[in-house]
Amino acid sequence: MEKHLLNFLKSFQPETSHFLTIQLLKYFAFTINQKKDDPMLSTSIAGLKINNPIGLAAGFDKNAEVINAMSRIGFGFIECGTTTIKPQYGNPKPRIFRLEEDNALINRLGFNNKGIDNFLSNFKKRKQENAIAGINIGPNKDSDNFIKDYITLFEKTYSDGDYITINLSSPNTEGLREIQKIDSLNTLTNELKIIKDSKEYKKNIFLKIDPDSTERDYDDIINIAYKNNIDGLIISNTSTERPSNLTSRFCLESGGLSGKPLRDKSNDVLRLIAAKTKGEILLIGVGGISNAKDVYQKIKLGASAVQLYTALTFEGSKLIENIKRDLVKFLKQDNFKNIEQAVCSEIKN
Repeated sequence: MEKHLLNFLKSFQPETSHFLTIQLLKYFAFTINQKKDDPMLSTSIAGLKINNPIGLAAGFDKNAEVINAMSRIGFGFIECGTTTIKPQYGNPKPRIFRLEEDNALINRLGFNNKGIDNFLSNFKKRKQENAIAGINIGPNKDSDNFIKDYITLFEKTYSDGDYITINLSSPNTEGLREIQKIDSLNTLTNELKIIKDSKEYKKNIFLKIDPDSTERDYDDIINIAYKNNIDGLIISNTSTERPSNLTSRFCLESGGLSGKPLRDKSNDVLRLIAAKTKGEILLIGVGGISNAKDVYQKIKLGASAVQLYTALTFEGSKLIENIKRDLVKFLKQDNFKNIEQAVCSEIKN
């Protein structure tokens, strides 16, 4: 049944397909039979306990409309957003392209969302007993001060999100990646630290970084993360670079590339940062995941958990249970008692 539904949804343009998917999840989530996770997959991300390490990446649930549904599908944690202060249309359409032959997407959406007030109204409706839910924040494209936008959003979302992700790395908002440069990033994260230190309850702050920077850039990010008590790095966002082996007719469209072609590039960055941080900061691996083998590779390279999105558009929700089933098999084959023992095992060896 799901296969036929997936084929039906894929017959539409990607953005229409996504809209229809969200509507179906909003109104028919109760029909999803939630399964219990194997205890071997239980772990934590910066102190937040999760039933399994498979997270939903930001971008799918931009307006926090289907948190409960995605929890029932089997995700261990869910990241909603990116949300901005004001509602925002984003970039002109068309702005999402399926690269069917490459199992990839290119998007240049530009933080299209209904704004923080709508987001928080939806977010507050989530069932607290369900999966951990984080909030991904970013500036409005017409803002005259990106850092001020981040600070405003951080204060607005602090009490609601289980963690807050600072999206520094979308390629679809002009000038955004400049925030990753040392001076801007130090200013921003220091302001966030001051706000966090003033709160009674300490929420985790994650930075979502790009896969296209230099080793020196990553060194700067790591040093600032240590200095200003950033809890974790999400590695990585989409890429502006294009591998030479792409075959789809859409492969030269501008925007961020996600999906299978991003896997090796994002893994290289994950490996590099894991070797430098030596388990001292949480790492979440994103990019190119399409099966349990891909998840396991990121775990062994140093990720305590992973996030995915693009593969859902090609495989459907059954992908999540398939990944969890096979991940348990891999752990048993390697004589690990739980997923935490596998984290960074390839780096350590």
